Amino acid sequence: MNKSIGRADVAKAANVSESTVSRALNDSPLISGDIKRKVREQAELLGYYPSRTATLFASNKSLSLGFVVPYYKNIMPFTRSYFPSLLDGLLVGAMKRDYTIGIVFENHLGKYRTYNELINSHSFDGLVFAITQDNFTGLQPMIDHEIPFVLVNNYQEGAASIYAKPDIGMQKAIAHATSLGHPSITYITGDLRFKNGKDRLAVFEEQASLNHIHAHIIEGDFSRRSGFESLDKMRQRPSLVMTASDRQAFGFMQACMEQGLHVPRDISVIGYDNFQPAGTSAPPLTTVDHPITEMGIIAAEMAIDMIQKKSSPEQKWLDTGFVIRKSTTECRA
Repeated sequence: MNKSIGRADVAKAANVSESTVSRALNDSPLISGDIKRKVREQAELLGYYPSRTATLFASNKSLSLGFVVPYYKNIMPFTRSYFPSLLDGLLVGAMKRDYTIGIVFENHLGKYRTYNELINSHSFDGLVFAITQDNFTGLQPMIDHEIPFVLVNNYQEGAASIYAKPDIGMQKAIAHATSLGHPSITYITGDLRFKNGKDRLAVFEEQASLNHIHAHIIEGDFSRRSGFESLDKMRQRPSLVMTASDRQAFGFMQACMEQGLHVPRDISVIGYDNFQPAGTSAPPLTTVDHPITEMGIIAAEMAIDMIQKKSSPEQKWLDTGFVIRKSTTECRA
């Protein structure tokens, strides 16, 4: 390829102006389809490829979304299935719109002090937050500065969000437990500082009451450790345990194994997420299906629509489902 080929050469070959070349190669709606095809044909024949840096500079956009994930000192977020599952969806959604994804550690913004500064620096055009506490203090400043951002697994007034409601999945889970004859369920909660932790607990308590199931509550935090430790907190052995995350379920099943209890013969277990390990655990986990990858696709599209002024901040909702596997069986009390 002749590296000296430039925009002027393409303009001359296509008999158009240099500005038309730039617009045609950037798919501007101001340029007709015939002109776009002619310019692209000449650019390909001449071996001309526009500089992405120059294109972004001219558009004053980065064509990139920042994926904001929490920073933990002792464990990286992508060692847990939630974050890579969400990232998969973001990548698919961004790719459809010719955007890229960059990782941002929450509260570690480098030389920038605020999310507002991060956007105004053109490092990213918009942000997607993987998970935020219910009292997220950074929310209002972003709303006030009209920063394009989307909350995942949280929802707040005035903010764009995508959230999977636990109602249908947990209704099916409780109905499944009832059909197996379990008169009581021990529920291990998620982290109650987060909206999804609170909502899952509220729906569980509502459904247990409606189905006349006696509920025992043990507070957890979504972690595998909290599931593991919950077995020792139980005053008597339950016939069925339900958790607020699959990670908790895996931790609980490990504790059962170490104490000589068999799942599901001695204790049935229902998780929440249905991320990839659920289908290959021992035994395969019965669980609420949380459509996190689909949520990632939608979150990316929502953020880009706001960046391109195609929509205003809105709240979108998905439903959860339920998958029956081999970690549940009939109550044998």
